[in-house]
Amino acid sequence: MAQPMAYIVEAARPAAKRIAPGFGRGSPSGQPTREPNLKRACIALFIATVLLMLARVVPLPGWMPVVGPEVLGLPVRVLARIVLYTVALVLLFASYVYALYCVRHNEHPRLSRFVLLFTALLTVPAILNPDLYSNDVYGYIFYGRMVEVHGLNPYVTLPSDSPSDPFLGRVDWRNLLSPYGPLWTTWSALINKLVPGGVYAHVLAFKVAAALTHLLNAVLVGAIVRKVSPQHSALSMAVYGWNPLPLTEFAGNAHNDSLMLLGVLGALFAYFHRRAVIGAVLLGIAIAIKFTAALFVPLYVFALVRGTGTVREKVHRLFILGIAILSVWFVSWIPYMNQGGWRRMYTLPPQSAWYLNSLPAVAYNGLRDLMVWVANVGRWNLAPIRAGDLADTLVRVLSVVLILTVGLRLARRIKERSDLVEVWFWFLFAYLFFIGPYFWPWYATTLVSLAAISRRRYVWLVTTVLSLTAMAVYSCSNCRSYFRFADSAMTGLFIFLLPLLALALLILIDTIDPEPPAERLVEVG
Repeated sequence: MAQPMAYIVEAARPAAKRIAPGFGRGSPSGQPTREPNLKRACIALFIATVLLMLARVVPLPGWMPVVGPEVLGLPVRVLARIVLYTVALVLLFASYVYALYCVRHNEHPRLSRFVLLFTALLTVPAILNPDLYSNDVYGYIFYGRMVEVHGLNPYVTLPSDSPSDPFLGRVDWRNLLSPYGPLWTTWSALINKLVPGGVYAHVLAFKVAAALTHLLNAVLVGAIVRKVSPQHSALSMAVYGWNPLPLTEFAGNAHNDSLMLLGVLGALFAYFHRRAVIGAVLLGIAIAIKFTAALFVPLYVFALVRGTGTVREKVHRLFILGIAILSVWFVSWIPYMNQGGWRRMYTLPPQSAWYLNSLPAVAYNGLRDLMVWVANVGRWNLAPIRAGDLADTLVRVLSVVLILTVGLRLARRIKERSDLVEVWFWFLFAYLFFIGPYFWPWYATTLVSLAAISRRRYVWLVTTVLSLTAMAVYSCSNCRSYFRFADSAMTGLFIFLLPLLALALLILIDTIDPEPPAERLVEVG
C-alpha cells in the first residue's frame, strides 16, 4: 500500500506546485523563466466568465427535443445544457488558476491597482446577466418593501399577508418570516426607498450594491495581507476578487453574504491593527446582517483574551468585547421590536429547509433508513417519522459535540496574532463540511476570502476545488423534474467529496515534502 501511495504523491507534487499561486519564480532546474503574459490571461478569464453565463441561456438547436429520447435518464436537450455549462465552468476555473499564476510572477509596482480594476471589470457581466442562479434577491426586495412600502414588521408578518403587492409573485418564501438580521432588513428597506421602478430595477440595485461590497472586500483582503506580507497583497486580492464563486454570488445573485463578509473582514483588519473593540463592533454588525457571522465570535474573543494579564484584566477585556458585540445587536433591533418582534432577538432565524446539500444530510438520511431497516428486520414498530426524529436528534448531538471539539482544538493553536486567520478558516471549513445541516454555494464565499489571506498553499487549492464543485450544482438547476440529484442529500457528496480528497492528497504531499516558508501564499512577518 505504501509503494502505490508514494507513486501517487510523486505524480501529484509537480502539478500541485505548478497550479498553486504561491509557487516560486523559476523552473525546477533553477533557471529563470519568462514572465507569463498577465494581460492575455485576464482577457481569457473575462471571455471565460462571459461564456459561462452564455452556457445557461444560449439557445440550443431545435432538433434537440425537451421530451423524447433520453440519455442517462435525461432528455438530450437537458443533458446538452448540463454538458455545455460544465465545460464552460472547467474552462473558467482553468483561466482563473492561470491568471493567478501570472499575477504571482508579475512585479509591476501598481499590480494591486490593476487587480482591483480588473475585479471591477469582472463584475460587469455578472451584474448585466439576466439569468439569476438563485431567487433569494426577490426575498430581500420584498422584506424591504414590507418595511418601506407596507409598514409591516417582517419578523412577525409573513410576505403572504401582502397579497396585493405586485412583487409577491416572484418570492419563494411567502410563508417564511425574515431569516436575516435586522441591519440587512434596514439595508433592504433603504434600497427600496432610494430605487424607483419595477422589480428589475430593484434587482439591478441589489446587484450593484453587492458588487461594490465585493470590491471593498477585495481591498480589505489586500490591506490585511499587506500588514504581514506586502509582496503578496496583489495576489491575495486576485485570489478572492477573481474567484468565480464570489463574483457569481455577489455581483450576479446579489447575496447578502457580501455585506456580512465586509463586517467580518473589517473586524479582521481591526484585529491586525490592535483595535479590538472596533473589531468587536464590526463583528456585531456582521451578525446583525446575517447570523452566520456569530461563528467567528468565540475564537476572536479567545484570541484577544488569551496571553498575559491577570484574571481580572482578562475578565474585564471579555466584558468589554461582549458589551461591544451585544450593543450593536440590540440597537439594530430597535426598529423591529414592535408587534412582539423583540422576541426574535433571542431565537435562531427560521429556516426554509433542513438537511439539504450537506454531509449531515447524507448522515441523517442514512441513519433514518438504517433504523427503518433494522426495525423491519426485527419486526419492531418504528414508523419512518419516528425514525427521522431519532436520526435528527442523533445528528444534532453529534454536530454539537463535533463543533465544540473542533473549536477547543483550534483555540489551542492560537499562539500569535496571525494564527487567527487560519483558525477561522478551519473552523468555518469544519462547520460547512461536517456540521452545517444545509449548504448553498454562496456559503463558501467567506471561506474563499479567508483562503486568500491564509499562508497555506493547500488551503487555497482546496477552496478553489470547493468553489468549482459548488458552482457545478447550478448545472442541474433546470433538471430537477427529471431526477433527484439537484435536491437530494447526495448533492452534499458531490460538493464536498472532491475537495476532501484533494485536501487529503495535498496534506500528504505537504507532510512528505513540506513547503518552505517562501512558497506560502502569505508569509508571516
